[in-house]
Amino acid sequence: MSQYVLEVNHLNKCYGKNKENQFHVLKDVAFHIEAGEFVGIMGPSGAGKTTLLNVISTLDQPTSGTIEIAGTNITTMKQNQLADFRSQQLGFIFQDFNLLENLTVYENIALPLSLQGVATKQIKPSVLKVANNLGIQDILTKYPAEISGGQKQRVAAARALIHEPAMILADEPTGSLDSKNAKSLMETLVHMNENLGTSIMLVTHDPLSASYCKRILFIQDGQLYKEIYRNHTRNEFHQNILDVLAEFNTLSELN
Repeated sequence: MSQYVLEVNHLNKCYGKNKENQFHVLKDVAFHIEAGEFVGIMGPSGAGKTTLLNVISTLDQPTSGTIEIAGTNITTMKQNQLADFRSQQLGFIFQDFNLLENLTVYENIALPLSLQGVATKQIKPSVLKVANNLGIQDILTKYPAEISGGQKQRVAAARALIHEPAMILADEPTGSLDSKNAKSLMETLVHMNENLGTSIMLVTHDPLSASYCKRILFIQDGQLYKEIYRNHTRNEFHQNILDVLAEFNTLSELN
């Protein structure tokens, strides 16, 4: 069994059927994420971050190359198999929470297990455990409209965790939060990663959010441009990230 929770090899994604009009979004991308790692994906607008996230999350198919998640090659699976795999092995945290307003916090968190047909009596201890881990056990009977933005993101994180997926994919999760709630959410993700052993891939444009990761992969024009590791304090890592983003600005000016 591979120690990698995610293994991406020679990944290409083109749009357009006519070769002359093809748009090459991802170009021979290769990287891996180890089980229990917290990795960020960054790059300028249009670099291919969203496309990469979409093909890894099984929402889009690559033109060529392979993606293995928890030892399973998802690039050879049929659509119905992908839907099952996605619901069982992947957890998602979105920028806009995606909570259902007519369901309580408890029901929102329980939703992935309910959709899998798990028995109600088995769902309750799972919800209570994850809610307790994320400090939201006191709001389980409330509805999304009755809780703060920071609490909504914790509920979204709990829903992503409830079925114990192989990996969490977080897409700009702090994009709609103020600085206080963004900090709180990133600390929650660090808690999930360090205390619960959750593997996380975070796509973000925000250097401060990215500084909570252990490693950052930078994408430029559909290719891996550089990777950096957090070897020192988070403040120093934040500065390292800013330095690489400044390189991007210099490159775009030269082009």
